[in-house]
Amino acid sequence: MRNLITLNKGKLHPLASTVPEEEASSFKLVDSTFDVITDSITVVLFDDHSQIYEIQQYMKDGTKLILATFSATNLDDTLLSFAHFPDLNQLIFVFKLGDILTATYDSVNYNYQDTVIEIVGSIDDGIAAASWSYDEETLVLVTNANNVVLLSKNFDPINEYHMELDDLKMSKHVTVGWGKKETQFRGTGAKAMEREAFASLKASGLVGSELRDPTMPYMVDTGKITELDNKNAYISWRGDCEYFVVSTVDAAVSEETDQSVERRVLRVFTREGELDSASEPVDGMERHTSWKPQGSLIASIQRRMHSADDNSLDLIFFERNGLRHGEFDTRLPLNEQVNSLTWNNTSDILTIVLQDRIQLWTTKNYHWYLKQEIYSENINFAKWHPEKDFTLLFGNENEVNILDFAYKTTVGPTLEPFDNGTTLVIDCTTVNITPLAMANVPPPIYFRDFETPENVIDVATSLSNEIYAAINRNALVLASVVSMGDMKKGQHPQTRCILPKTDFASEFDTLRQVAFVKDSVVAILLDSDNLSRIVLINVENIDSPTVMNVVETFDKIILLKTSFDYNFFVYETRDGSIMQLDLEGQFTPITKFPQLVRDFRVIRVDNQHSTLEYEDDVLNKWNSQHPELVAFGITNTGKLFANDVQLTNAVTSLEVTNSFLLFTTVQNNLQFVHLNSTQFKPLPIVEEGVIDERVRAIERGSILVNSMPTKGAVVLQAPRGNLETICPRIMVLASVRKSIKEKNYKVAFTACRTHRIHLDILHDYDPELFYENLKLFIDQIEKVSYLDLFISCLVDEDVSKTKYKETLNIDISEPYEMEAAELTEMQLYLKKKFYDPSKSKINKICKAILKVLLNDSHYKKKYIQSIITAYSSQKPSNVEGALSLITALNDKEEKESCLTYLCFLQDINVLYKEALALYDVKLSLAVAQKSQMDPREYLPFLQNLFDNEPLRRRFLIDDYLKNYEKALEALVESSKDETNVNQEIQEYVDTHCLYKNALDIYRHDTSKQNVIYRSFARHLSSKQEYSEAAMIFEMLGQYKEAMEAYIFSKRWQEALSIATDKFPDQIISVADDLVSTLTFEHKYVDAAEIYLKFLDNIEEAISCYCRSYNYATACLTASSNKMPDLIEKIIDPGLGEGYGTVAELLADCKGQINSQLRRLKELRTKKEEDPYAFYGQETEQADDVSIAPSETSTKDSFFTRYTGKTGGTAKTGVSRRTSKNKRREERKRARGKKGTIYEEEYLVKSIGRLIERLDQTRPDAAKLIDGLCRRNKREQAYQIQKTFIEVLDLLKDNVEEIYTISEKDRERINENGEIYYIPEIPVPEIKDFEKNKIVDY
Repeated sequence: MRNLITLNKGKLHPLASTVPEEEASSFKLVDSTFDVITDSITVVLFDDHSQIYEIQQYMKDGTKLILATFSATNLDDTLLSFAHFPDLNQLIFVFKLGDILTATYDSVNYNYQDTVIEIVGSIDDGIAAASWSYDEETLVLVTNANNVVLLSKNFDPINEYHMELDDLKMSKHVTVGWGKKETQFRGTGAKAMEREAFASLKASGLVGSELRDPTMPYMVDTGKITELDNKNAYISWRGDCEYFVVSTVDAAVSEETDQSVERRVLRVFTREGELDSASEPVDGMERHTSWKPQGSLIASIQRRMHSADDNSLDLIFFERNGLRHGEFDTRLPLNEQVNSLTWNNTSDILTIVLQDRIQLWTTKNYHWYLKQEIYSENINFAKWHPEKDFTLLFGNENEVNILDFAYKTTVGPTLEPFDNGTTLVIDCTTVNITPLAMANVPPPIYFRDFETPENVIDVATSLSNEIYAAINRNALVLASVVSMGDMKKGQHPQTRCILPKTDFASEFDTLRQVAFVKDSVVAILLDSDNLSRIVLINVENIDSPTVMNVVETFDKIILLKTSFDYNFFVYETRDGSIMQLDLEGQFTPITKFPQLVRDFRVIRVDNQHSTLEYEDDVLNKWNSQHPELVAFGITNTGKLFANDVQLTNAVTSLEVTNSFLLFTTVQNNLQFVHLNSTQFKPLPIVEEGVIDERVRAIERGSILVNSMPTKGAVVLQAPRGNLETICPRIMVLASVRKSIKEKNYKVAFTACRTHRIHLDILHDYDPELFYENLKLFIDQIEKVSYLDLFISCLVDEDVSKTKYKETLNIDISEPYEMEAAELTEMQLYLKKKFYDPSKSKINKICKAILKVLLNDSHYKKKYIQSIITAYSSQKPSNVEGALSLITALNDKEEKESCLTYLCFLQDINVLYKEALALYDVKLSLAVAQKSQMDPREYLPFLQNLFDNEPLRRRFLIDDYLKNYEKALEALVESSKDETNVNQEIQEYVDTHCLYKNALDIYRHDTSKQNVIYRSFARHLSSKQEYSEAAMIFEMLGQYKEAMEAYIFSKRWQEALSIATDKFPDQIISVADDLVSTLTFEHKYVDAAEIYLKFLDNIEEAISCYCRSYNYATACLTASSNKMPDLIEKIIDPGLGEGYGTVAELLADCKGQINSQLRRLKELRTKKEEDPYAFYGQETEQADDVSIAPSETSTKDSFFTRYTGKTGGTAKTGVSRRTSKNKRREERKRARGKKGTIYEEEYLVKSIGRLIERLDQTRPDAAKLIDGLCRRNKREQAYQIQKTFIEVLDLLKDNVEEIYTISEKDRERINENGEIYYIPEIPVPEIKDFEKNKIVDY
């Protein structure tokens, strides 16, 4: 859908500088070429009279250098090929008579007299054609002796091939004949019938070719040439320089007539000079051949002159194997002389060079469009720039012309409401018109068109899309249609006026571009010499346009366009300046791009989101109300500018609307920029995983064609030519948000439904507005099904902050939002576990809708289905409310339909249970009948319920639904007249452990409550909860059971209290049992008190005090009972035992600390030196190139041993950690086996446990030291205190080192392959030992 326009045209008139001025005019231009290194042009001049060549180089700044001059070596010789190698400072000339000449010049002084001229080779037979490869490494020559010679850049021979007639046998391509009659199986009967039919045809008098297969064509090409073929050879290289094609005329013998015919043949050779294929015979094919640089097609010319009905001049294509591959009619006269064919370096433009003009053809969807014709006289050559895609050089005898082209998508206004998507496509003399909003017609088909007298150069449309202006070489053509409605009905635009060029321009002016303002003024860009002019023509009376003004710009204009609002013209000058031109012809500068752009747009932007801070709010308001003109432009290299700020690069196309700047990139993205501020900054990089509404992925290579903001649509064209209309989310959402603000919920809902946008945005974008206008929302939505759709699709997520986050007020340079990681199973579990229905957005909306619908009888009747949907959509679903509503309905049909609808919304089994929970047996039966339940199961059950009394029915239903608390209430209620708790209630309470509920029910009936208490006490005893059971027994007066329970719970005071009061004869036995139990539990103090108070055993009491390190109490007991001898007998040995125990503990602790600290240091040193050895794997690599094992390795890698996964399973999230494996892993971690990855963590935790044990022993050690001092065992006391302090000091000195675990060592990988870190082990506080001053020395 793109046209070609001319951006710039330059001329160069080279004159010879090495001869007197009067002789310089006799030199003619022979050839010219681009120099990509110095960005210059090299020309070759030749004088026929003096036979002198002069080679000049013209630099970009206008400097002219004389590189060489020499006399021709042979008279009447012709230059076939010229090449300039600036890296070698060498010029290469290949002449027709066989000489190959080089000229090596001085690249410092550029003195042509110092240039060395040398003949490096000569072909005696002469040369028919010559061509250098694109990489300038190989020269191909076709000699007059039919030899193909390949030479290197140094002119060393590579290969030589003699072209013979046998080469043409390669053109007899073999086909397997799929689908043809000859390849089908035929039996003997069919073959006999064919022989009989052939014999009858011969008998009828048919001879020769008359006996032909009717399915074959009447005429088969023999390859004969036309009279216009000059029989010259031609060479063309493929873009990658791997193949080249040679076109020659060979004398061949016709298979049908056995006569010799001259046939034009294409031979394809490899880079090494080996013949690859030959073309099939084609009548009328000529020498012009050009291989598509970036493709497999070879272009050539065919003159169809042998068919009276189908004569034409066609451009035909061949594949590399020599077979035909399509063609198209050039629409040229049959006798038109074609000079050459050539492609631009991107293969986009095919150039046909004629005597007086050059045609530029492009293709899309297998249709070829003639986009431009460049007119000149006696064109000798035309060449495209090797690196600049759209720069063309051509020349005649006197001048060199350089033209710069650019693609231009000619579209109508994108301003609402005129955005009909009008797109204009030039094809020769025809202007194809397609309003994409009206009909998305795929190219090359179009909606409407109009014809012009000559080939169209440029075209434009008016604001209303109803007037069209096209310029030809010599005229302005105006066409119009009455209205777009008439065009839709089938009317084509009619040509209303053809204004000759002579009415508004001179004969020296060239028409280049055209633009429209509103529907009234057309501007035409004229080129004259090195300056441009703009002609303003009033077309209000389209049948009789008048020239308003001819504006002299005094500069060279590159592009002429219309502003976005069609109020004025804008143009770009050669220095990148963008100027505004009003209808009075006044200029106003807008901006200046840092680089020249090939396409631009100018729009007035409101400064609503300025980043500047104003102290004066009035100034800020004034600034926001005075929009600024902003120009957006794309350079040839893809840089996108907003005025003088570069926004981004790698841009392929752009467009603007009222609200957005749209552009496509080579990363295959369609991006948007909000036009709400003139404070432009570079855009952030688009990374993979972006979910920002301003970025949308598109098909590879697609470009913008048009934008229709009214429809929220953008039209893209893929490289192959097909159109794709998309509705970008940002444009649709902008329309939806606008509708919500205007309270036009119906339009917003329809847009969301059409474009599959979450309907939550109707609420989330402005919740307060939604609730305030909820009744209006329901009235506008109107349809019950639409309201159901809205309610049922609700999610708790605030889509206006996540999926549909508005980017209008986000800074232009802020990075795009990235896609959030999916929630893990644990996160999903926690989210579900801590879900709070009271904060649910869904519940809030559903309750608000229910409030509106239920409070209005009309709404309640009309939207009964929506009410059920609202009940059902709540989280958790309010099925009870829905069923209650259905139960209250009087109309049986309505009740049935509502129940059916609810069954559709909810799980039928859940509904069945909820219906039972309402104690409505009939409703439960109706639900069950709509389910897949077996009637043999539910019918007897429901019948039994129906037959029972209401309270009994309630009990049975709640018991079935496992609502045991309610079932107990119903059961108690049904037996409230009974004086005792019946057996069924007791068993039900015991079965379902409903003691708390039963106690609450009988809290006002002490006798019945006591029955429950007895059962409860027995239950607690069975669960070994003896303490509470004992208190219940005591409360109920069951002292025997209470005393036994107290004994089991080791509550000796309560047990002995009951024994003393109620069972005096059992005191001793109870005391013995308690002493035994307490001693086993190391509760020596309690045991000592029982010995003293109840068993009168002083020695055992003192022994127990010593075992609990209470030496002071032991001494007091001995003294108070007048038994001092027990001090030496029991207490002194107890001190010895205590000393031995504590001393042994401290020695063990000291040894453990030293050994484990040493092992920790060893492990960490080993880990730093060799991580693989640290984690238990030997490295077997012979070098240091790679130490990463492959995923297919059977040996454990560092990754595998550390996580229990291979790299492959971690990447795919596959988990092999079953519960059994997890338990095994935990056991390994707890053991901390030596040599495993868990050893370090185990050692650290082991020292932590040691510190805890020392803290527990600290008070006992202090008591021990006091006791030893009192008994004058000072040395033992000194040793205990000294050792304890040493152990604590050792820990203090090394605790930081022990507990320092690096972040890498804490790294783990879970079942989903995600990295997490185990918590840091806190460093414990080592408190000082409270020293005893007696032994502190």
